[in-house]
Amino acid sequence: MQTAASQRARRRRVAALLSPGLGWITVAYVVPSVLVFIYSFLTPKLGGGVIWEFSTETWQEIVARGRRSEAGWGTVGAAALRGMLAAAAAGAAGAAIARYLGRGGARGVLRAAGAVGALVGLHHLAIAYNNYSAVFARSVVWSLWATLICAALALPLAVFISSRRSPLARNALLVAVMIPFWTSMLVRTYAIRFILANTGPLNSIIEGLGFDRIAFLNTRFSVMLGLVYTALPFMILPLYAAVERSDGVQLEAARDLGARPPQVFLEVFVPLIRPGLIVGSVMVFVISVSQFLVPALLGGGKTNMIATLLGLQFGTAFNWPLGAAIATLFSLITLLSLYALIGRKDEVELL
Repeated sequence: MQTAASQRARRRRVAALLSPGLGWITVAYVVPSVLVFIYSFLTPKLGGGVIWEFSTETWQEIVARGRRSEAGWGTVGAAALRGMLAAAAAGAAGAAIARYLGRGGARGVLRAAGAVGALVGLHHLAIAYNNYSAVFARSVVWSLWATLICAALALPLAVFISSRRSPLARNALLVAVMIPFWTSMLVRTYAIRFILANTGPLNSIIEGLGFDRIAFLNTRFSVMLGLVYTALPFMILPLYAAVERSDGVQLEAARDLGARPPQVFLEVFVPLIRPGLIVGSVMVFVISVSQFLVPALLGGGKTNMIATLLGLQFGTAFNWPLGAAIATLFSLITLLSLYALIGRKDEVELL
């Protein structure tokens, strides 16, 4: 048994090792977050800055603008109808898959169908409305869509890279995945803007095939493409690491026992790579929900997200308390979204 003195010495050594990191986190993250929260209850100063007088006008403004919109009950009804149709389609597909796999998970199918319906309905409302609530909903919903698309694109690529027998081929493919990290994000976003421009190479190809030019820029498509392009490597690398660590013997055993390919994938392979999938999803969601360059350069101000709204308040409007209040809500929404994603996954070994 350790004596009290040895335990105190061990705690001092641990504290000495943790102090630099905890100090940096406190100075760089905790203190600024507290200041932002305090600024949200102060009075804005003309030309930027704050007046140190307590005020709740900024939060009242958020509530007022969050309710204000030109859209009516017809928009809400359309969103509800789309959500119900999407939920019905997802429920039918989920029931067919469950029947094919021989699993009667009615509760899981209903839960997944409800999530799809809610996501589709919120997506329609976020597009139709033009207020603070819509910007927050748009940022979260589009980030979720980007996460799903990145997972669908990254998983086959991660499996393909991991299945290469030659270490040289695997390393070359991993380098190809990481090449975007070696270039400024601003340069990459301008490259996409050039490709999607009305006079860009993509429209030139379309016109050469005999079709009319298509306006890709300043649309939801261009913003979603930018989100996926920017965040895709952050999904590929964790999934590749998870696939590399997975035990192929379990997959072979499942096949030998008569499991169908979908059963092997859903019931054996997905649980094996779940840690990498969770890590990649968290990274993609956080990167996407806080994007500034993509909606600003590819959306043209027509599809604002939270970061562009923050830039407008701190830069153009010089309303620092309102920007601080929006940033506080942004942080809260991000934390709640992450908790909903991994807060109850404590049993999963992420590293």
